[in-house]
Amino acid sequence: MRIAAIVVASGLLVTSAGPATAGAKPRKTERAPLLVAVTQCRAIAESAARLKCFDASVAALDVAERSQAVVVVDQQQVRETKRNLFGISLPNLGLFGSDDLPQIETTLTSAAVDGAGHWSFVMADGARWTQTDDNIIARRPRANDKVIIKRAALGSFRLSVGAQPGVKAKRQN
Repeated sequence: MRIAAIVVASGLLVTSAGPATAGAKPRKTERAPLLVAVTQCRAIAESAARLKCFDASVAALDVAERSQAVVVVDQQQVRETKRNLFGISLPNLGLFGSDDLPQIETTLTSAAVDGAGHWSFVMADGARWTQTDDNIIARRPRANDKVIIKRAALGSFRLSVGAQPGVKAKRQN
């Protein structure tokens, strides 16, 4: 399992990643000092000294994780976070890798149209999207309709509800 650790200390953000999975490109990131301390214990030849080193460095890592000075997430949590943040403009800090999701699929909870004919959509995960173009949605969207939201040109998004042609949309929350 691949695990990423994120360390925020003294205003400096450092990310570090465990062993790369087969076929993945190695990332050049600085390793967090607490992770370096744990891994350096392996080089100690004498068993008792190595165990003492592991105990001390793991204890320090545990304290840092409990106080949220270090956050440890696995790849499943990274994927879920990317999905939850889909459509939100954030600076690229390298925390979640560079593989942007090309699209997400979700379910519609509700939809409403304003006086100008633009739709607002609420998804099952609470995400709110608003139509930004003047394209017409032929069939009124209904709760539980399947929604596909795809990345489009120049940072825009196309939202398709109930297998209808997509409209340009922007995430609101």
